[in-house]
Amino acid sequence: MAKIEVISFDLDGTLVDDRFVNSVWFEGIPRLYSAKKGLSFGDATKAVKREYDKVGKEKLEWYDLRHWMKKFGLNVDPQELLGNFKHTINTYPEVPRILDVLKRRGYRLIIVTNAYWEFVRLELKRTNMENYFEKVFSSTSDFGLVKKTANLYEKVCNSIGILPPEMVHVGDDWNFDFHVPRRLGILAFYLDRAGKHEGEFVIHSLEELDGKLEALGVSARAQ
Repeated sequence: MAKIEVISFDLDGTLVDDRFVNSVWFEGIPRLYSAKKGLSFGDATKAVKREYDKVGKEKLEWYDLRHWMKKFGLNVDPQELLGNFKHTINTYPEVPRILDVLKRRGYRLIIVTNAYWEFVRLELKRTNMENYFEKVFSSTSDFGLVKKTANLYEKVCNSIGILPPEMVHVGDDWNFDFHVPRRLGILAFYLDRAGKHEGEFVIHSLEELDGKLEALGVSARAQ
């Protein structure tokens, strides 16, 4: 039976639903840009999305709120902008129960996310999830890296004193959360909430994770 020390989770789209981040990027920023430029909200949204797409999610700037505030000439405190949408922060329904189960089984739990710390801190505070996790890593803030490189996961493993085969990672990005960590020898699961994919290492809800681990003969080293 394989012994696993740590279970790592992505944050947005995995533990916390996307409403908050989508509200910030696709409502908050466009509304500010609309007011500044005298554009309709629809036209401002299209203009903002075009600029996002020019950068793409493999670059650090994609995740950097201050970069985009400067880019669009928006003279607003980023914390104020985030605070305007904090009421939209929610975990997926199954998350608290699953985290409780995994903690009881003896797994060390961590988060590895591309989100900058200003997003992460607010999300953890609003969802009361801080106590579940031994460590939280913002790949962009802590390492200046996006999860497109196995080097990021190697740094995480080194930081918490484990080898890659002693870690499971779960997330909703096919490349960042599945293929990349698997190249390093991490047991990764792709979380496909839309139900478009099937497979031994695909789950459609975190409810399925414990059963998948059991089926693969995985248990916590601490047991």
